[in-house]
Amino acid sequence: MNFVNTVAPIPIEELKKYFIDKTTFYNISYKDSTLKGSKLLTYLSNLEVPCDIHFQNDEEALELLKEYLSFSMIVDIPSLEYLLTDILIDIKSDDKIEEFQEFINNNKDVLMKWVSKLDSLTLYNMYIINIDEFKDYIKEYECDETDSTEGINFVSLLKNEYFYNFYSSIDKSNLKYYKTYFDEYMFKGKNLFSYWATENNPMFLLNMGIAENLFTIEDYNNAKAASIQELSNAALI
Repeated sequence: MNFVNTVAPIPIEELKKYFIDKTTFYNISYKDSTLKGSKLLTYLSNLEVPCDIHFQNDEEALELLKEYLSFSMIVDIPSLEYLLTDILIDIKSDDKIEEFQEFINNNKDVLMKWVSKLDSLTLYNMYIINIDEFKDYIKEYECDETDSTEGINFVSLLKNEYFYNFYSSIDKSNLKYYKTYFDEYMFKGKNLFSYWATENNPMFLLNMGIAENLFTIEDYNNAKAASIQELSNAALI
């Protein structure tokens, strides 16, 4: 990997390195960049080069994270993805991290929208398998047909193995059948399945076992009862 320490906008001479060597990865200093906030996120989303943002302190990171929560374009920023994952896990945890509480309180509404969408992916995990019992179960939940792309980067978290710790507990009151998200190609020309179907997702791998008849629904439910934590609360039935 060829790491380049730089700023945003990335100087042309530095940017050329990626087109010569696709292993180039840009480490962007937030403090030294002239682009900030949503302008920086838009720039990186359009540029589509491998990169991450480095922050001088938590204040900088949380400043950009606030913009990221409502950002309407997909962008891959590992530092924001891991920070947000920690915050989302903290929302569900009994052992609160003090440093996050002011941010959570000030952004509670938008954060709970993220929690609802992400928790509801446990329904999507059943939705992608053509089994009548699963379909009937999903229809018991409120149908939300929103097509808003605000907060669309909930799909960007799904590639990270660490994220699946989020499913250590699920509040059923958060669950909705997000019909448009489940059905449409609205994620930078891709559908939700393109992000959900990853080798880092234990719930997806488990459901593929069912789909390929590697084991039965009864086996699935027995395994869930025996080891709910290992299965990451993959089923809600």
